[in-house]
Amino acid sequence: MGMDSLELQLASAVLRYSALQRKAEAQPEPDALLQKALAELGTALEEVRVAQEQLIEDRTKMERLQEHVRDQSIKYRELFDELPYAYVVTKPDSTITEANKAAAEMFNVGQRFLVGKTLSVFVCENRARFLNESSRIAGQEGPFEFNVSIRPRERAPFPVVARVSGMDSTLRWILRPAREF
Repeated sequence: MGMDSLELQLASAVLRYSALQRKAEAQPEPDALLQKALAELGTALEEVRVAQEQLIEDRTKMERLQEHVRDQSIKYRELFDELPYAYVVTKPDSTITEANKAAAEMFNVGQRFLVGKTLSVFVCENRARFLNESSRIAGQEGPFEFNVSIRPRERAPFPVVARVSGMDSTLRWILRPAREF
């Protein structure tokens, strides 16, 4: 049930309450029990109205916050994609969860096709050691740097310096061609 529907129901209840109160007051001898019940009902309706106003205010704040989070997410994605070096976020098993445009260019694979692949498939030498290092780094504070040889799809392999840091069961990789150091 939506908030607008609840607002209509409360407005209808207040109108019915007002009509009952007028009828009770119009009787020649008002019933004390009825007057007390109507007073309590009026108090309860006022409490519901105040609670409803708070819900509306909270909903408005939440909608503004959601919009802010959406805007920040867009800014993050734009910044992430514009980084000059390959930036990849993986699980400890090297499964890629995010990759920027530079990573797609480095691996010669479309950006959206990198997600779900393992970073280790691009490693030329000793993939088992690479996977062990990834798992080890995931459990430690970093950053860590090491050299690794990468083989992009349909291109010659080349050395990169990998700077890796772990956080919340993810690894963040910055991969730079080794010749730049």
